[in-house]
Amino acid sequence: MSVVVCDDHDVVWVGLLGAARAASGRPVRLRGHATDAGRLLALVEQQPPDVVVLDLALGDGSDPGETVARVIAAGSRVLVYSVLDSPRLIRRALAAGAHGLSHKSEPVHLTLDKIRQVASGQILLSPDVLSMIDGDADFVRARLSDREREVLVLYVSGVEIAQIAAQLFVTENSAREYLRRIRAKYTEAERPASTKVDLLRRAIEDGIVPPIEPR
Repeated sequence: MSVVVCDDHDVVWVGLLGAARAASGRPVRLRGHATDAGRLLALVEQQPPDVVVLDLALGDGSDPGETVARVIAAGSRVLVYSVLDSPRLIRRALAAGAHGLSHKSEPVHLTLDKIRQVASGQILLSPDVLSMIDGDADFVRARLSDREREVLVLYVSGVEIAQIAAQLFVTENSAREYLRRIRAKYTEAERPASTKVDLLRRAIEDGIVPPIEPR
């Protein structure tokens, strides 16, 4: 598993590098370090790593949402690594598709575990992060009705449209219309929701369904 770290404090790179070399379990190979978004994107677009560990507040003033979107488009997954003190920046990163968050105050072995989990396809959002985001009015402005929330929960849980309609005693066309409205609300809030994975991420971000727990 290959990892690129983007943080403008060298101590972060040194700490993660030393921990990765000493760690047991699935190897985490740190193959690059960037201190700004431009250098990160050059590394990723040249040879995408499995995971990018990204600090939210870089000294270059780059928009984490734009950086996350470009990293994902290049084929890598993203673990945000931050002090997590800015709901606005967290919202930007999550809305762009970041796959998890790790607090810099956590023991480094937990961060390595999260890197492995993100690399394996998991989405990691802790209850405290969700609680902080819930207090951010901009983040939760795509409010859903009770029925829309019911439809969303069933849909991201893997229930087919016909089954959703049967469970809620509505027609299939009505179930599809609820989904259309849900997507429209999130799109209006500048939070992508075109795929089922996008909707799952939105539902986790808004606390509608619980975060996916590591197995």
